[in-house]
Amino acid sequence: VDNLNIVIIQSAVRRPNGDMVRRMISVNELVGYDPETGGFSFVAMFIWNPVTDTFDFPGKGSSFLLENKVATLLGLPEERRGEIYLEIDKRARILERLHKAGYTGFWDLYHMMTKIKKQGLLKIEI
Repeated sequence: VDNLNIVIIQSAVRRPNGDMVRRMISVNELVGYDPETGGFSFVAMFIWNPVTDTFDFPGKGSSFLLENKVATLLGLPEERRGEIYLEIDKRARILERLHKAGYTGFWDLYHMMTKIKKQGLLKIEI
Protein backbone atom coordinates (compact mmCIF):
# COMPACT_ATOMS: atom_id res chain seq x y z
CA VAL A 1 0.00 0.00 0.00
CA ASP A 2 2.97 2.33 0.57
CA ASN A 3 3.60 2.50 -3.17
CA LEU A 4 -0.04 3.11 -4.08
CA ASN A 5 -0.51 6.84 -4.66
CA ILE A 6 -3.43 7.22 -7.03
CA VAL A 7 -6.67 5.37 -7.68
CA ILE A 8 -8.55 5.90 -10.94
CA ILE A 9 -12.22 4.95 -11.04
CA GLN A 10 -13.53 4.06 -14.48
CA SER A 11 -17.03 3.11 -15.60
CA ALA A 12 -19.19 2.48 -18.62
CA VAL A 13 -21.60 5.40 -19.09
CA ARG A 14 -24.29 6.26 -21.58
CA ARG A 15 -23.80 9.36 -23.74
CA PRO A 16 -26.75 11.64 -24.56
CA ASN A 17 -27.04 9.95 -27.98
CA GLY A 18 -27.43 6.54 -26.28
CA ASP A 19 -23.95 5.17 -27.05
CA MET A 20 -22.13 3.38 -24.26
CA VAL A 21 -18.60 4.68 -23.67
CA ARG A 22 -15.95 4.24 -21.02
CA ARG A 23 -15.04 7.24 -18.90
CA MET A 24 -12.71 7.87 -16.00
CA ILE A 25 -15.10 8.98 -13.28
CA SER A 26 -12.44 10.24 -10.89
CA VAL A 27 -8.72 10.44 -10.23
CA ASN A 28 -8.05 10.22 -6.50
CA GLU A 29 -4.87 10.82 -4.51
CA LEU A 30 -4.50 8.37 -1.65
CA VAL A 31 -3.71 10.12 1.61
CA GLY A 32 -3.67 7.26 4.09
CA TYR A 33 -4.68 3.76 5.04
CA ASP A 34 -6.32 2.66 8.29
CA PRO A 35 -5.29 -0.95 8.99
CA GLU A 36 -7.97 -1.30 11.67
CA THR A 37 -10.86 -0.62 9.30
CA GLY A 38 -9.07 -1.58 6.10
CA GLY A 39 -10.21 1.74 4.64
CA PHE A 40 -8.41 4.40 2.64
CA SER A 41 -8.61 8.16 2.94
CA PHE A 42 -8.29 9.99 -0.32
CA VAL A 43 -8.70 13.37 -1.97
CA ALA A 44 -10.51 13.60 -5.31
CA MET A 45 -8.15 15.42 -7.67
CA PHE A 46 -10.19 15.22 -10.88
CA ILE A 47 -13.90 14.45 -11.19
CA TRP A 48 -15.72 13.79 -14.45
CA ASN A 49 -18.65 16.11 -15.11
CA PRO A 50 -21.25 14.07 -17.05
CA VAL A 51 -23.15 17.18 -18.19
CA THR A 52 -20.17 18.70 -20.01
CA ASP A 53 -18.17 15.46 -20.52
CA THR A 54 -15.15 17.27 -19.08
CA PHE A 55 -13.19 17.11 -15.84
CA ASP A 56 -13.37 19.41 -12.87
CA PHE A 57 -10.18 19.87 -10.83
CA PRO A 58 -11.31 20.21 -7.20
CA GLY A 59 -7.84 19.14 -6.04
CA LYS A 60 -6.16 22.18 -7.56
CA GLY A 61 -3.87 23.70 -4.98
CA SER A 62 -4.02 20.76 -2.59
CA SER A 63 -2.14 17.87 -4.20
CA PHE A 64 0.71 16.42 -2.18
CA LEU A 65 1.83 14.29 -5.14
CA LEU A 66 1.88 17.13 -7.66
CA GLU A 67 3.62 19.57 -5.35
CA ASN A 68 6.09 17.22 -3.67
CA LYS A 69 6.73 14.46 -6.20
CA VAL A 70 5.95 15.63 -9.74
CA ALA A 71 7.19 19.21 -9.23
CA THR A 72 10.45 17.82 -7.85
CA LEU A 73 10.83 15.49 -10.85
CA LEU A 74 10.32 18.48 -13.17
CA GLY A 75 13.04 20.40 -11.31
CA LEU A 76 10.86 23.04 -9.66
CA PRO A 77 12.49 24.39 -6.49
CA GLU A 78 10.46 24.25 -3.28
CA GLU A 79 9.48 27.93 -3.37
CA ARG A 80 8.03 27.50 -6.89
CA ARG A 81 6.23 24.17 -6.45
CA GLY A 82 2.84 25.83 -6.76
CA GLU A 83 3.71 26.43 -10.43
CA ILE A 84 2.99 22.75 -11.05
CA TYR A 85 -0.68 23.71 -11.42
CA LEU A 86 0.25 26.12 -14.24
CA GLU A 87 2.08 23.23 -15.89
CA ILE A 88 -1.03 21.05 -15.58
CA ASP A 89 -3.13 23.82 -17.17
CA LYS A 90 -0.61 24.22 -20.01
CA ARG A 91 -0.59 20.50 -20.76
CA ALA A 92 -4.38 20.42 -20.68
CA ARG A 93 -4.43 23.21 -23.29
CA ILE A 94 -2.01 21.20 -25.46
CA LEU A 95 -4.30 18.17 -25.25
CA GLU A 96 -7.36 20.32 -26.07
CA ARG A 97 -5.62 21.68 -29.18
CA LEU A 98 -4.63 18.20 -30.28
CA HIS A 99 -8.21 17.02 -29.81
CA LYS A 100 -9.54 19.94 -31.89
CA ALA A 101 -6.96 19.10 -34.57
CA GLY A 102 -8.38 15.58 -34.81
CA TYR A 103 -5.88 13.61 -32.74
CA THR A 104 -8.32 11.35 -30.94
CA GLY A 105 -6.91 7.87 -31.49
CA PHE A 106 -4.47 6.47 -28.94
CA TRP A 107 -1.55 5.88 -31.31
CA ASP A 108 -2.00 9.17 -33.20
CA LEU A 109 -2.00 11.02 -29.90
CA TYR A 110 0.96 9.02 -28.59
CA HIS A 111 3.08 9.75 -31.68
CA MET A 112 2.19 13.45 -31.63
CA MET A 113 2.97 13.76 -27.89
CA THR A 114 6.31 12.01 -28.48
CA LYS A 115 7.08 14.49 -31.25
CA ILE A 116 6.06 17.45 -29.05
CA LYS A 117 8.27 16.21 -26.22
CA LYS A 118 11.29 15.64 -28.52
CA GLN A 119 10.95 19.15 -29.93
CA GLY A 120 10.88 20.62 -26.43
CA LEU A 121 7.45 22.17 -26.94
CA LEU A 122 6.38 21.24 -23.41
CA LYS A 123 8.87 23.84 -22.18
CA ILE A 124 7.26 26.78 -24.01
CA GLU A 125 4.38 28.90 -22.84
CA ILE A 126 1.03 28.27 -24.50
